[in-house]
Amino acid sequence: MNFSKTASYSLNILSYMANHEEDQLSASILHENLDIPYPYLRQVLSNLSKSGFIRSVRGRSGGFIFSRKKEEIYLADIIESTDGLASLNQCILGFKECPFNNQCSMHSLWESTRNSILKVLKETSLADISRRRD
Repeated sequence: MNFSKTASYSLNILSYMANHEEDQLSASILHENLDIPYPYLRQVLSNLSKSGFIRSVRGRSGGFIFSRKKEEIYLADIIESTDGLASLNQCILGFKECPFNNQCSMHSLWESTRNSILKVLKETSLADISRRRD
C-alpha cells in the first residue's frame, strides 16, 4: 500500500508545520526544508487550504498557519482529502475486484492489516506526531 505523492507531500507539510506551529511558514521555507518541487508545493498548499487544514496569511511576514487545532486534524482526514480512504480498499495483490466466493490467499491478512492501518490513521493527530518528535 502506497499513498499518492500528493498525500505523502500533504502529510510531510502538515507534520512539519505541526513541529513549527509557532512560525508562519512561507512556501519558500517549506520548499527549502522539505525539498518538494515548488510548483507542486504551491498546488498542495492550495489543496490543504481548500480542505480547511491551513490558511494563508498575507503580507511581508506572511505564510501559512493552521486553520484548525493540530489536535483536531487526524491523519485519516488528510488522506481522505487527497486520496480518499477508499484507496485502502484496493487488493494487495493488484486484482481489480475481490470475488467474495473466491477470495485470494492474502484477503484475510490484508483485511486485518488494512483495518489496523485505518485505526492508526483515524486515531493519530498531528499533535500526536509532533509530541513523538520531542
